[in-house]
Formats: sequence, C-alpha cells, structure tokens
Amino acid sequence: MSQTNLVSIVIATYNREELISETIDSVLLQTYKNWELIIVDDGSIDNTEKLVNRYVQKDNRIKFFKRPNDRPKGPNASRNFGIEMSNGIYILSLDSDDWLLPDYLKNKIKVLINKPDIDGVLSKTIMVDDNKALIKKEKRTYLTRNLLEDFISLKVSWYMHDILWRKSFLEGKTLYNEFLLKMLDRDFHIRRLSENPKLFLVDEYLALYRIHDNSNSSNSDINVAITKHNAIIQIIDSLSKANKLSSKSKFYLFKHQVQNLVVLYQSPSCIKLYLNLIKKTFVWQFDYFKWIFKLILGYLSYKITNRGLRFIQ
Repeated sequence: MSQTNLVSIVIATYNREELISETIDSVLLQTYKNWELIIVDDGSIDNTEKLVNRYVQKDNRIKFFKRPNDRPKGPNASRNFGIEMSNGIYILSLDSDDWLLPDYLKNKIKVLINKPDIDGVLSKTIMVDDNKALIKKEKRTYLTRNLLEDFISLKVSWYMHDILWRKSFLEGKTLYNEFLLKMLDRDFHIRRLSENPKLFLVDEYLALYRIHDNSNSSNSDINVAITKHNAIIQIIDSLSKANKLSSKSKFYLFKHQVQNLVVLYQSPSCIKLYLNLIKKTFVWQFDYFKWIFKLILGYLSYKITNRGLRFIQ
C-alpha cells in the first residue's frame, strides 16, 4: 500500500452484520486501488466484529478498531477516531450501509492530483432501497456563488459520502460533533463551508444511499429533537463568531426549527428553547414574523389537540 495519494475511507458501524459486507465489497471493487479502509465499531452486540475481521484477514488494506471507551457512544465519535487513525492524504467518510460505485475514487483522485488547490471533490448520490432499486436521484448537488447560504436553505444538498476531502484541509479543526444524535453530517458540512473550502464537482452519480423502511424512525424521539435544536444553536453561534451568519441564513435556520415543533412541543423546555432560538436569529422581515405566528399557532394546537402540522408547513 503506497502512501502516495493514499485514500483513507472511514466507516463507523453499529450492529450492521447484515449490511456492511455490501459496503465493504463496494470499496473492494474500486478501480482505484490505493486506499485503506478503517472500520470503527461503536459497540456492536451482533456479529459485526467477526464478519469484518474475516475481511481484515484477507486484505491488509482493511483495518478494524473499536471506539475507545473514553469517547462518547455514537457514530461521530467513531468517525473522528477513524480519521485520527488514518494514514491517507485524502479522507472519505462512508456509512456502513451505503455503496460507492466502482469509479468513485478514480474520478475524484484525478481531480485532486491535477488541481492541488482543491480542498474537496463532490459527486452526486442515487437513493435506492435495500435491493438497490431506484427511489430517486439527488438533484440539489451543485456549486453556487453563495454555497454556505444555499446549503443552509437546502437549495443545495449532499450526503456525507459525496465529498472526498484533502486531509490537510481538515487538520487542526473540530470535525464531527460527538454529542449529536441527529443532523450529524449536515452540522459537519455547514461548519466546513464556513471555512471557505475550494470545492470541485464531478457531475456524475458515484454513490448509492440506502433508504430503509425505518430511516426516519428516530425523527419522533424527543431527545433526538432536542439535540437537533441544540445543534442549530451551535451552528448559529459558530457562524456568528465567524461573521458568516446572513439574515437569510438566520431565517432558514429558524424556519427549519419551527418545523421541528412536531416533536419539540412535548419538551417541558419547549418555550425556552424557541425563545433562545428567536433571540439568536431574529430579523426584521415579514416572512420571519409569519413563521413566529405559525410557531405560536402550532404550539397551541399541539398542546390542545396533538395536531398542528398544517400551521407549520
């Protein structure tokens, strides 16, 4: 395994014995061969470790670690640890149930070699079911002049595995927030975009994102909703400190969290959470006041009838 142009692919996994083989196989099938695969287990209680170790014994490019006990449980701590263990000059984070198409690495490494000023290379994703049947193609992955703002407003979007980073751009920075339960990679990408990376788009679909029947099952969990809200607050504080928080971004971050009311209304701290959000995002514009009105109507409706979705859509 040559260190020249080595790609480190980091997978955080938890109880994925039925799915992770396909993900590993998609790495093995890459037409670009100079990679290492770092798999970090987050405390699986199934046969994930045994299965992965079979791959480790067959291919010395594959390495298996367990998340250290002094790191919080969760995929982000495992991802950060995997990046710390990496030897490559390029970093790719990959979920343990998704797939890379064969030319993913080849097409991106070519760009990074030929354009040394580029910090990261994007591509597009196809959403599929467990049988790889097409659900839809992500059409919001493109570059704009106001990329941070457009990403926050969801005009532009991509997935964790869509970007291959030059490791030097990530060094010395806070990477994945280890205390989040939701919005894991979106939080990461917003903070990276605030650092003005030079990105390049390979305008091809090079990965498959698996959508499970229970993909949104955690969205109704109150603890997940609270950590998502707190992540938004942290993003606002971070962007404000970097002088990157525009009025448009404030509005979209507020609007996004009003829609989270469908779960947050259950929290005894709901009003306090939203007052803090308003304090940090308030702008004098009609649309903002409209969404404050929706927030009030939605909250009252949920508290009285457990319904109110139409008010906050």
